[in-house]
Amino acid sequence: MIWLRIVLAILLLLQAASTGFPLMGFAAYRLGVIHPTAGPAVLMISLWSATPDWQLVVWLAAVLLLPVAALRLVLRRPALWFYVAGIGLNMGLTQLMHLSGAYRRVFGTAALRFNYDRLAVLVLVGLLIWWVEQRPVKAISPPASP
Repeated sequence: MIWLRIVLAILLLLQAASTGFPLMGFAAYRLGVIHPTAGPAVLMISLWSATPDWQLVVWLAAVLLLPVAALRLVLRRPALWFYVAGIGLNMGLTQLMHLSGAYRRVFGTAALRFNYDRLAVLVLVGLLIWWVEQRPVKAISPPASP
């Protein structure tokens, strides 16, 4: 059962990376590390500038909850609520960001379509975490004394 926990932990880390990658663009722009002057990144400047700091903090919290859940899975500790909190925060924040005018100017209305395939995978991962947590950990019996 530890292999399933490891596979789920890897999936959580991949989800955290996928969710956190756009956040790195926000942070790099806000910290002055990048100064886009050409290409697709120029379109993002209005969105990067219009997004309030509190949304970035909530986004970072949502991203960090996923590696915490992954670590707890591998350590055989309850991880489901960390996963649910991370995904819930991320999905709620994503929907809130989609309502902003800056988001619509950059991506138009085509990006507002909800991705049901991704939701199905997220629910499946949540169910697998729940199932793994329900399985009792086999106790290692102490060696027999001579």
